[in-house]
Amino acid sequence: MDRILEFSRLHERVEALAKIGRDPVAGITRPFGSAGEREAREWFLEEARRAHFETSTDVAGNIWALYPGQYPDILAVGSHLDTVTRGGAYDGALGVILGLESIQTLRERNYHPRHTLGVLVLSGEEPNSFRLSTLGSRLLAGMLAFEDIEDIRDDQGLLLRDALKLANAPSGNYRDVSISRIRGFIEPHIEQGDRLKEMDAPLAVVTTITGIVRHAITIIGEQNHAGTTTWEKRRDALQTFVRTMDLFQRLRAQYSDEVRGTVGYVNVFPNSVNIVPSQVEFIVEWRSPRSSLLHSVAQTFWDQVQAQIHETGLKVSRTAILSQDPVVMDSHMQNLLHQGIESHHERHPDLVSWAGHDAVHLAKRVPAGMLFIRSNGKSHCADEGCDLVDMATALRVLITVLGRWDQNESV
Repeated sequence: MDRILEFSRLHERVEALAKIGRDPVAGITRPFGSAGEREAREWFLEEARRAHFETSTDVAGNIWALYPGQYPDILAVGSHLDTVTRGGAYDGALGVILGLESIQTLRERNYHPRHTLGVLVLSGEEPNSFRLSTLGSRLLAGMLAFEDIEDIRDDQGLLLRDALKLANAPSGNYRDVSISRIRGFIEPHIEQGDRLKEMDAPLAVVTTITGIVRHAITIIGEQNHAGTTTWEKRRDALQTFVRTMDLFQRLRAQYSDEVRGTVGYVNVFPNSVNIVPSQVEFIVEWRSPRSSLLHSVAQTFWDQVQAQIHETGLKVSRTAILSQDPVVMDSHMQNLLHQGIESHHERHPDLVSWAGHDAVHLAKRVPAGMLFIRSNGKSHCADEGCDLVDMATALRVLITVLGRWDQNESV
Protein backbone atom coordinates (compact mmCIF):
# COMPACT_ATOMS: atom_id res chain seq x y z
CA MET A 1 0.00 0.00 0.00
CA ASP A 2 2.71 2.47 1.03
CA ARG A 3 4.88 1.72 -2.01
CA ILE A 4 1.91 2.33 -4.29
CA LEU A 5 1.22 5.63 -2.59
CA GLU A 6 4.86 6.68 -2.51
CA PHE A 7 5.63 5.85 -6.13
CA SER A 8 2.50 5.55 -8.22
CA ARG A 9 0.36 8.46 -7.08
CA LEU A 10 3.38 10.69 -6.55
CA HIS A 11 4.55 9.99 -10.09
CA GLU A 12 1.07 10.49 -11.54
CA ARG A 13 0.72 13.88 -9.86
CA VAL A 14 4.12 15.07 -11.02
CA GLU A 15 3.27 13.99 -14.57
CA ALA A 16 -0.20 15.56 -14.50
CA LEU A 17 1.05 18.92 -13.25
CA ALA A 18 3.89 18.91 -15.82
CA LYS A 19 1.31 18.91 -18.62
CA ILE A 20 -0.12 22.24 -17.47
CA GLY A 21 1.49 25.28 -19.08
CA ARG A 22 3.49 23.30 -21.64
CA ASP A 23 5.49 25.70 -23.80
CA PRO A 24 5.22 25.00 -27.56
CA VAL A 25 8.98 25.49 -27.88
CA ALA A 26 10.23 23.57 -24.83
CA GLY A 27 9.59 23.03 -21.15
CA ILE A 28 6.86 24.69 -19.09
CA THR A 29 5.95 28.36 -19.08
CA ARG A 30 3.62 29.00 -16.14
CA PRO A 31 4.36 32.45 -14.68
CA PHE A 32 2.15 34.03 -12.05
CA GLY A 33 -0.93 35.59 -13.64
CA SER A 34 -0.90 33.34 -16.71
CA ALA A 35 -3.68 31.01 -17.81
CA GLY A 36 -1.38 28.05 -17.20
CA GLU A 37 -0.64 29.11 -13.65
CA ARG A 38 -4.34 29.55 -12.91
CA GLU A 39 -5.01 26.07 -14.32
CA ALA A 40 -2.27 24.65 -12.08
CA ARG A 41 -3.87 26.30 -9.08
CA GLU A 42 -7.24 24.74 -9.94
CA TRP A 43 -5.58 21.37 -10.43
CA PHE A 44 -4.05 21.54 -6.95
CA LEU A 45 -7.31 22.64 -5.33
CA GLU A 46 -9.15 19.75 -6.93
CA GLU A 47 -6.50 17.25 -5.78
CA ALA A 48 -6.66 18.65 -2.24
CA ARG A 49 -10.45 18.54 -2.14
CA ARG A 50 -10.49 14.93 -3.32
CA ALA A 51 -8.11 14.17 -0.47
CA HIS A 52 -10.62 15.81 1.93
CA PHE A 53 -8.48 18.81 2.83
CA GLU A 54 -10.05 22.12 3.81
CA THR A 55 -9.03 24.57 1.09
CA SER A 56 -8.94 28.33 0.83
CA THR A 57 -7.12 31.14 -0.96
CA ASP A 58 -5.98 34.25 0.90
CA VAL A 59 -5.92 37.78 -0.50
CA ALA A 60 -2.24 37.40 -1.39
CA GLY A 61 -3.15 34.52 -3.69
CA ASN A 62 -1.60 31.87 -1.43
CA ILE A 63 -3.49 28.56 -1.34
CA TRP A 64 -4.04 26.71 1.93
CA ALA A 65 -4.97 23.02 2.12
CA LEU A 66 -5.48 21.97 5.74
CA TYR A 67 -5.88 18.73 7.65
CA PRO A 68 -7.31 20.03 10.96
CA GLY A 69 -5.84 18.85 14.24
CA GLN A 70 -6.71 19.41 17.88
CA TYR A 71 -5.11 22.85 17.74
CA PRO A 72 -5.45 25.54 15.05
CA ASP A 73 -1.70 26.21 14.85
CA ILE A 74 -0.46 25.17 11.42
CA LEU A 75 2.60 23.06 10.69
CA ALA A 76 3.03 23.98 7.04
CA VAL A 77 4.79 22.26 4.16
CA GLY A 78 4.89 23.62 0.64
CA SER A 79 6.43 25.67 -2.14
CA HIS A 80 5.14 27.24 -5.39
CA LEU A 81 3.42 26.23 -8.66
CA ASP A 82 4.60 28.98 -11.00
CA THR A 83 7.60 28.52 -13.30
CA VAL A 84 10.14 30.55 -15.19
CA THR A 85 9.85 30.78 -18.98
CA ARG A 86 10.52 27.32 -20.48
CA GLY A 87 11.28 25.94 -17.05
CA GLY A 88 11.11 22.42 -15.66
CA ALA A 89 8.56 20.24 -13.93
CA TYR A 90 10.12 20.09 -10.46
CA ASP A 91 11.20 23.56 -9.32
CA GLY A 92 8.55 24.49 -6.74
CA ALA A 93 5.99 22.00 -8.02
CA LEU A 94 7.68 19.00 -6.42
CA GLY A 95 7.60 20.67 -3.01
CA VAL A 96 3.87 21.29 -3.33
CA ILE A 97 3.16 17.71 -4.39
CA LEU A 98 5.36 16.26 -1.64
CA GLY A 99 3.51 18.39 0.91
CA LEU A 100 0.15 17.11 -0.33
CA GLU A 101 1.33 13.48 -0.54
CA SER A 102 2.91 13.43 2.91
CA ILE A 103 -0.09 14.83 4.76
CA GLN A 104 -2.58 12.82 2.71
CA THR A 105 -0.64 9.63 3.47
CA LEU A 106 -0.74 10.39 7.20
CA ARG A 107 -4.49 10.90 6.94
CA GLU A 108 -4.91 7.61 5.07
CA ARG A 109 -2.98 5.90 7.85
CA ASN A 110 -5.61 7.27 10.26
CA TYR A 111 -3.09 9.57 11.88
CA HIS A 112 -4.88 12.17 14.02
CA PRO A 113 -2.66 15.24 14.35
CA ARG A 114 -2.33 17.41 17.42
CA HIS A 115 -1.72 20.48 15.26
CA THR A 116 -3.32 21.38 11.98
CA LEU A 117 -1.17 20.09 9.13
CA GLY A 118 -1.20 22.24 6.03
CA VAL A 119 0.07 22.48 2.49
CA LEU A 120 0.97 26.06 1.67
CA VAL A 121 1.14 27.00 -2.02
CA LEU A 122 2.82 30.38 -2.26
CA SER A 123 1.96 32.66 -5.15
CA GLY A 124 4.36 34.30 -7.60
CA GLU A 125 7.69 32.92 -6.42
CA GLU A 126 9.42 33.25 -9.79
CA PRO A 127 10.08 36.47 -11.73
CA ASN A 128 6.99 37.45 -13.72
CA SER A 129 5.54 40.22 -15.85
CA PHE A 130 4.75 42.25 -12.72
CA ARG A 131 8.48 42.21 -11.81
CA LEU A 132 7.68 40.99 -8.30
CA SER A 133 9.12 37.62 -7.32
CA THR A 134 8.35 35.80 -4.02
CA LEU A 135 5.12 37.80 -4.02
CA GLY A 136 2.96 35.59 -1.79
CA SER A 137 5.62 34.84 0.81
CA ARG A 138 6.66 38.49 1.11
CA LEU A 139 3.05 39.62 1.55
CA LEU A 140 2.37 36.81 4.04
CA ALA A 141 5.48 37.60 6.08
CA GLY A 142 4.85 41.34 5.98
CA MET A 143 8.02 42.04 3.98
CA LEU A 144 5.89 43.69 1.30
CA ALA A 145 2.87 45.89 1.97
CA PHE A 146 -0.30 45.69 -0.11
CA GLU A 147 -0.24 49.46 -0.35
CA ASP A 148 3.04 49.17 -2.27
CA ILE A 149 1.52 47.01 -5.01
CA GLU A 150 -1.82 48.74 -5.52
CA ASP A 151 -0.87 50.40 -8.80
CA ILE A 152 1.54 47.83 -10.23
CA ARG A 153 0.72 46.65 -13.75
CA ASP A 154 2.27 44.14 -16.13
CA ASP A 155 3.48 44.95 -19.64
CA GLN A 156 -0.07 44.61 -21.01
CA GLY A 157 -1.49 47.02 -18.43
CA LEU A 158 -3.12 44.40 -16.18
CA LEU A 159 -3.20 45.50 -12.57
CA LEU A 160 -1.60 43.12 -10.09
CA ARG A 161 -4.67 43.32 -7.89
CA ASP A 162 -6.77 42.18 -10.86
CA ALA A 163 -4.39 39.30 -11.49
CA LEU A 164 -4.93 38.26 -7.88
CA LYS A 165 -8.68 38.33 -8.42
CA LEU A 166 -8.26 36.12 -11.51
CA ALA A 167 -6.39 33.71 -9.24
CA ASN A 168 -9.52 33.62 -7.03
CA ALA A 169 -7.91 35.64 -4.26
CA PRO A 170 -10.81 37.16 -2.33
CA SER A 171 -11.21 40.90 -2.07
CA GLY A 172 -11.35 42.30 1.41
CA ASN A 173 -9.17 43.51 4.22
CA TYR A 174 -5.56 42.99 3.25
CA ARG A 175 -4.68 42.81 6.91
CA ASP A 176 -6.52 39.46 6.99
CA VAL A 177 -3.33 37.94 5.58
CA SER A 178 -1.57 36.82 8.71
CA ILE A 179 1.30 34.50 9.44
CA SER A 180 0.27 34.22 13.08
CA ARG A 181 -1.29 30.74 12.75
CA ILE A 182 1.84 29.18 11.25
CA ARG A 183 3.92 27.40 13.89
CA GLY A 184 6.64 26.55 11.36
CA PHE A 185 7.34 25.93 7.69
CA ILE A 186 9.24 23.27 5.73
CA GLU A 187 10.00 23.78 2.05
CA PRO A 188 10.99 20.63 0.14
CA HIS A 189 12.78 21.61 -3.06
CA ILE A 190 15.03 20.12 -5.69
CA GLU A 191 18.68 21.07 -5.27
CA GLN A 192 19.00 23.15 -8.40
CA GLY A 193 22.69 22.40 -8.85
CA ASP A 194 24.66 19.16 -9.09
CA ARG A 195 26.26 18.94 -5.63
CA LEU A 196 24.02 16.10 -4.39
CA LYS A 197 24.49 14.31 -7.68
CA GLU A 198 28.27 14.51 -7.27
CA MET A 199 28.04 13.43 -3.61
CA ASP A 200 25.76 10.52 -4.50
CA ALA A 201 23.33 11.61 -1.78
CA PRO A 202 19.54 11.77 -2.29
CA LEU A 203 18.78 14.51 0.26
CA ALA A 204 20.36 17.43 2.09
CA VAL A 205 19.42 19.80 4.89
CA VAL A 206 19.75 23.48 4.00
CA THR A 207 21.69 25.54 6.52
CA THR A 208 21.56 28.98 4.88
CA ILE A 209 19.79 30.61 1.95
CA THR A 210 22.09 32.92 0.05
CA GLY A 211 21.88 36.68 0.18
CA ILE A 212 21.27 38.46 -3.13
CA VAL A 213 22.16 42.00 -4.20
CA ARG A 214 21.05 43.33 -7.60
CA HIS A 215 21.95 46.72 -9.03
CA ALA A 216 20.76 48.28 -12.29
CA ILE A 217 23.66 50.31 -13.69
CA THR A 218 23.23 52.79 -16.54
CA ILE A 219 26.14 54.12 -18.61
CA ILE A 220 25.35 57.27 -20.60
CA GLY A 221 27.46 58.30 -23.58
CA GLU A 222 26.61 60.20 -26.75
CA GLN A 223 24.67 59.04 -29.80
CA ASN A 224 26.40 59.75 -33.11
CA HIS A 225 26.92 58.50 -36.66
CA ALA A 226 28.82 55.20 -36.84
CA GLY A 227 30.60 56.07 -40.06
CA THR A 228 31.55 59.71 -39.64
CA THR A 229 32.51 59.78 -35.94
CA THR A 230 36.19 59.00 -35.42
CA TRP A 231 37.22 56.56 -32.72
CA GLU A 232 38.90 59.29 -30.67
CA LYS A 233 35.76 61.43 -30.60
CA ARG A 234 33.29 58.69 -29.73
CA ARG A 235 31.57 58.54 -26.36
CA ASP A 236 30.53 54.93 -26.88
CA ALA A 237 28.48 53.52 -23.98
CA LEU A 238 28.69 49.94 -25.22
CA GLN A 239 32.49 49.84 -25.48
CA THR A 240 32.67 51.35 -22.01
CA PHE A 241 30.33 48.63 -20.76
CA VAL A 242 32.62 45.98 -22.24
CA ARG A 243 35.51 47.37 -20.19
CA THR A 244 33.40 47.22 -17.00
CA MET A 245 32.97 43.50 -17.68
CA ASP A 246 36.73 43.10 -17.31
CA LEU A 247 36.38 44.55 -13.81
CA PHE A 248 33.49 42.20 -13.14
CA GLN A 249 35.39 39.10 -14.26
CA ARG A 250 38.43 39.90 -12.14
CA LEU A 251 36.33 40.50 -9.02
CA ARG A 252 34.21 37.42 -9.63
CA ALA A 253 37.30 35.24 -10.02
CA GLN A 254 38.85 36.64 -6.85
CA TYR A 255 35.92 35.41 -4.73
CA SER A 256 34.75 32.45 -6.83
CA ASP A 257 34.35 30.06 -3.86
CA GLU A 258 32.37 32.46 -1.70
CA VAL A 259 30.54 34.77 -4.11
CA ARG A 260 28.58 34.18 -7.30
CA GLY A 261 28.27 37.04 -9.76
CA THR A 262 26.13 37.32 -12.89
CA VAL A 263 25.32 39.92 -15.51
CA GLY A 264 22.28 38.42 -17.19
CA TYR A 265 20.46 41.50 -18.47
CA VAL A 266 21.87 44.11 -20.88
CA ASN A 267 19.90 46.74 -22.80
CA VAL A 268 21.64 48.83 -25.47
CA PHE A 269 20.18 52.07 -26.87
CA PRO A 270 19.45 52.84 -29.64
CA ASN A 271 20.68 49.34 -30.59
CA SER A 272 21.14 50.16 -34.26
CA VAL A 273 23.88 48.92 -36.58
CA ASN A 274 24.91 52.39 -37.80
CA ILE A 275 24.68 54.42 -34.58
CA VAL A 276 27.26 54.82 -31.83
CA PRO A 277 25.43 53.50 -28.71
CA SER A 278 24.53 56.28 -26.32
CA GLN A 279 23.26 54.23 -23.37
CA VAL A 280 23.69 50.80 -21.84
CA GLU A 281 21.70 49.53 -18.89
CA PHE A 282 22.77 46.29 -17.25
CA ILE A 283 21.86 44.44 -14.08
CA VAL A 284 24.63 42.93 -12.00
CA GLU A 285 23.72 40.33 -9.40
CA TRP A 286 25.89 39.14 -6.52
CA ARG A 287 25.13 36.18 -4.24
CA SER A 288 26.82 34.96 -1.08
CA PRO A 289 25.89 33.25 2.20
CA ARG A 290 28.18 35.76 3.96
CA SER A 291 26.42 39.09 4.39
CA SER A 292 29.46 41.32 4.95
CA LEU A 293 31.32 39.84 1.98
CA LEU A 294 28.24 40.11 -0.24
CA HIS A 295 27.84 43.85 0.35
CA SER A 296 31.58 44.48 0.25
CA VAL A 297 31.99 42.89 -3.19
CA ALA A 298 28.93 44.70 -4.58
CA GLN A 299 30.28 48.04 -3.35
CA THR A 300 33.82 47.34 -4.56
CA PHE A 301 32.52 46.66 -8.07
CA TRP A 302 30.53 49.88 -8.07
CA ASP A 303 33.53 51.89 -6.85
CA GLN A 304 35.69 50.40 -9.61
CA VAL A 305 33.05 51.06 -12.27
CA GLN A 306 32.70 54.70 -11.20
CA ALA A 307 36.46 55.23 -11.24
CA GLN A 308 36.85 53.66 -14.68
CA ILE A 309 33.97 55.53 -16.28
CA HIS A 310 35.05 58.84 -14.71
CA GLU A 311 38.26 58.55 -16.73
CA THR A 312 36.27 58.30 -19.99
CA GLY A 313 34.11 61.36 -19.35
CA LEU A 314 30.89 59.38 -19.65
CA LYS A 315 28.22 59.33 -16.95
CA VAL A 316 27.05 56.40 -14.84
CA SER A 317 24.26 55.85 -12.32
CA ARG A 318 23.16 52.98 -10.12
CA THR A 319 19.78 51.88 -8.76
CA ALA A 320 19.42 49.18 -6.10
CA ILE A 321 16.66 46.78 -7.11
CA LEU A 322 17.25 44.03 -4.53
CA SER A 323 19.18 43.77 -1.30
CA GLN A 324 18.39 40.53 0.46
CA ASP A 325 20.66 39.35 3.27
CA PRO A 326 21.46 35.66 3.77
CA VAL A 327 19.10 33.83 6.10
CA VAL A 328 20.09 30.95 8.37
CA MET A 329 17.49 28.20 8.69
CA ASP A 330 16.11 27.51 12.16
CA SER A 331 18.41 25.15 14.11
CA HIS A 332 15.49 23.13 15.54
CA MET A 333 14.08 22.61 12.05
CA GLN A 334 17.50 21.58 10.76
CA ASN A 335 17.83 19.01 13.56
CA LEU A 336 14.32 17.72 12.92
CA LEU A 337 15.12 17.16 9.24
CA HIS A 338 18.47 15.54 10.05
CA GLN A 339 16.83 13.12 12.48
CA GLY A 340 14.09 12.28 10.01
CA ILE A 341 16.61 11.47 7.28
CA GLU A 342 18.81 9.49 9.66
CA SER A 343 15.85 7.32 10.64
CA HIS A 344 15.76 6.17 7.01
CA HIS A 345 19.53 5.64 6.89
CA GLU A 346 20.12 8.04 4.00
CA ARG A 347 23.23 10.12 3.36
CA HIS A 348 22.46 13.80 3.87
CA PRO A 349 25.01 16.60 3.85
CA ASP A 350 24.41 20.15 5.00
CA LEU A 351 24.22 22.53 2.05
CA VAL A 352 23.96 26.26 1.46
CA SER A 353 21.22 27.19 -1.01
CA TRP A 354 22.66 29.46 -3.69
CA ALA A 355 19.14 29.91 -5.07
CA GLY A 356 16.51 32.12 -3.44
CA HIS A 357 13.30 30.60 -2.08
CA ASP A 358 10.04 31.57 -0.37
CA ALA A 359 11.46 30.12 2.85
CA VAL A 360 13.88 33.05 3.07
CA HIS A 361 11.00 35.40 3.88
CA LEU A 362 8.96 33.07 6.09
CA ALA A 363 12.12 32.30 8.09
CA LYS A 364 12.15 35.90 9.29
CA ARG A 365 8.81 35.34 11.03
CA VAL A 366 8.53 31.63 11.87
CA PRO A 367 10.89 28.65 12.33
CA ALA A 368 11.66 27.44 8.81
CA GLY A 369 13.64 24.62 7.26
CA MET A 370 14.42 23.38 3.78
CA LEU A 371 14.87 19.83 2.51
CA PHE A 372 16.85 19.49 -0.73
CA ILE A 373 16.14 16.62 -3.09
CA ARG A 374 18.76 15.49 -5.60
CA SER A 375 18.17 16.65 -9.17
CA ASN A 376 19.99 15.98 -12.43
CA GLY A 377 21.92 19.21 -11.89
CA LYS A 378 19.84 21.29 -14.28
CA SER A 379 17.15 23.83 -13.38
CA HIS A 380 15.27 26.79 -14.82
CA CYS A 381 15.31 24.89 -18.10
CA ALA A 382 13.31 22.21 -19.92
CA ASP A 383 15.94 19.56 -19.08
CA GLU A 384 15.37 19.82 -15.33
CA GLY A 385 15.00 16.32 -13.87
CA CYS A 386 14.54 14.40 -10.63
CA ASP A 387 14.59 10.63 -10.08
CA LEU A 388 11.39 9.02 -8.86
CA VAL A 389 13.26 6.99 -6.23
CA ASP A 390 14.72 10.20 -4.76
CA MET A 391 11.26 11.78 -4.72
CA ALA A 392 9.87 8.75 -2.89
CA THR A 393 12.75 8.89 -0.40
CA ALA A 394 11.93 12.54 0.29
CA LEU A 395 8.28 11.61 0.76
CA ARG A 396 9.09 8.91 3.33
CA VAL A 397 11.31 11.33 5.23
CA LEU A 398 8.66 14.08 5.21
CA ILE A 399 6.03 11.69 6.57
CA THR A 400 8.37 10.80 9.43
CA VAL A 401 9.35 14.43 10.06
CA LEU A 402 5.74 15.66 10.11
CA GLY A 403 4.71 13.02 12.65
CA ARG A 404 7.62 13.78 14.96
CA TRP A 405 7.20 17.53 14.53
CA ASP A 406 3.50 17.33 15.34
CA GLN A 407 3.99 15.20 18.44
CA ASN A 408 6.93 17.14 19.86
CA GLU A 409 5.93 20.71 19.09
CA SER A 410 4.57 22.37 22.23
CA VAL A 411 1.56 24.67 21.96
